[in-house]
Amino acid sequence: MANGFVGKVLFVDLTTGAVSEETRDDAYYRKWIGGTGLAVATILERTKADIDPLGPENMLAFTTGPLTGTGVYGGGRYTVACKSPLTGAWADSNSGGTWGPELKFAGYDGLFVTGAAATPVCIVIDQGKARIVPADDLWGMDTYETEDAIQEKLGEPGSWTVTCVGPAGEKLSLLAGIVNEKGRIAARSGVGAVMGSKKLKAIAVRGGKTGRLPVADKEGLREIQKRYGDELKNSPFHQGLTAAGTGGATSFLLSIGDCPTDNWASTGTDAMPTCDNLDAAKMDVYKLKSYGCHTCPVRCGALIEIAEGPYATDGEVHRPEYETLAALGPNCHNDLVEAIIKANEICNRYGIDTMGVGGSVAFAIECFENGLIDAGDTGGLELKWGDPVAMVELTRQIGAREGFGAILADGAKYAADQIGKGSEQYAMTVAGRAIPFHDPRLSPAHGTHYIADAQPANHLGPAPMSALEGGTALGSDPLLQTDGTSAFGEWEKKPDLYVRGASFYQLLSSAGLCALYAQFYAPPVAELIAPVTGWDIDWAEGLTAGRRILTARHAFNAREGVAHDSFQLPKRFLDPLVAGPAAGATPPPFEMLREGYYEAMGWDAKTGWPTDKTLAALGIA
Repeated sequence: MANGFVGKVLFVDLTTGAVSEETRDDAYYRKWIGGTGLAVATILERTKADIDPLGPENMLAFTTGPLTGTGVYGGGRYTVACKSPLTGAWADSNSGGTWGPELKFAGYDGLFVTGAAATPVCIVIDQGKARIVPADDLWGMDTYETEDAIQEKLGEPGSWTVTCVGPAGEKLSLLAGIVNEKGRIAARSGVGAVMGSKKLKAIAVRGGKTGRLPVADKEGLREIQKRYGDELKNSPFHQGLTAAGTGGATSFLLSIGDCPTDNWASTGTDAMPTCDNLDAAKMDVYKLKSYGCHTCPVRCGALIEIAEGPYATDGEVHRPEYETLAALGPNCHNDLVEAIIKANEICNRYGIDTMGVGGSVAFAIECFENGLIDAGDTGGLELKWGDPVAMVELTRQIGAREGFGAILADGAKYAADQIGKGSEQYAMTVAGRAIPFHDPRLSPAHGTHYIADAQPANHLGPAPMSALEGGTALGSDPLLQTDGTSAFGEWEKKPDLYVRGASFYQLLSSAGLCALYAQFYAPPVAELIAPVTGWDIDWAEGLTAGRRILTARHAFNAREGVAHDSFQLPKRFLDPLVAGPAAGATPPPFEMLREGYYEAMGWDAKTGWPTDKTLAALGIA
């Protein structure tokens, strides 16, 4: 068995109560790496076609990578994967904190859950032993209450690491996520609804006292880790995120046209001059302390507290990230940071995706503004741009699936289906998944990824593609070089860059590294995997593994009959902006770029489905 892995995965059938474990050999891990790779390989092997996402046959995977828990900087991530009830396609969501490493310390590289319990349950994994325990007393609790109750219920409070669903997951909101450590969340694609459909309230894990997994070549890892650490320390990525977190540059991103206002209707400082009210300095007055995920020196997180006033928090809460600030701030034309902090707390407690909630609130405001709904529909709420009171209340209703929030609880696309009257034009989603708050019209790579990936509208995946497109290499290896093309134009040269960038991301994510590391920096992933595992892996093999994982995810969509043309950017993104920094710019030819990407991947250029030749070449049955 290779180092960097435990070598075992756990299977739990909640219908029968069966708990079993299996081993995975070195060759299997080398082929699939871990994380999303381990998840998609197992789900393809163990589930049938055309499964109901909210049925007992949907497999919910919790997986880690070879770098998770090994002491590698940024190696604190885990992946949640399943068939998405939101899009009907592949879903892999990701979270940080310490839960992923603790799962490995507890004896497993992954957990795969099928079936559905008759009454609420909790899975307890304690130092290599797993059991199912009743959780009727936890049902209805928010995620903070759930974690506190489990710590007391299982004994030795503080020794357990917990991930759970809140009321949004229990009520099967398609925006529901899975929350660990009171605010770290695998938020998107409705993974929390899948967990809720299984009556699985929480998973509590406790590992041994080692706190570190063995590696094959300690000296080799120490050498590459030193270079890696020095590069991180001196990079703008490290310095900026350590100082202010991901939301430190919200007003800057608005000023260059990347962050939207008013449900993507406009952008730029002129559209919202007061956006700098949302920058990190305005939140620092409420900051209690910084924190980082497992073995992460960047420490981009912070705990904050608003002690009094209409937006007082219930104790310490997590500082909002950029996507949350954008979703509930400029996108709703709201510049009151206290309201966003409160709405973020509500989302974390209810266990729901802030991006989807912000997109749904903005959709509702635009519908209200255009007379498609009125106060009679909203229970008396007057929905206006920049109204923080209405934004916070509607966020609460969405999380609780109450009032008008019940219409929005599955996202803007499904709300438009119920409202009708042409409201679909205001739903800024791809296949129901909210558009990330980085304008695709400014980045052909982002726009292409939003509609070409097996999981649409993914906010972190496009970063390596965009870096190569913008002239930045991902490392010193020849395979990681850019070709120097400009971001716009020379469209025929982009597909090869996109394939390499997307494969780089999948390798990084499946290895267990934080995807933020790929935003402004390119970690030496393959060079870190080698000393940890003892494999003689190089970048050619690493990128091939990334491409294999990408292809398997698309093979899942093909098996489920997901049509590629169901992934489309809203019309608003196909027209030039009329104002702001990018006014008048012609949007990139996204359809052409998608077809080119598919072809470069070895997939059918029209359907996106992998060809038999490509599947065989990559060893995918």
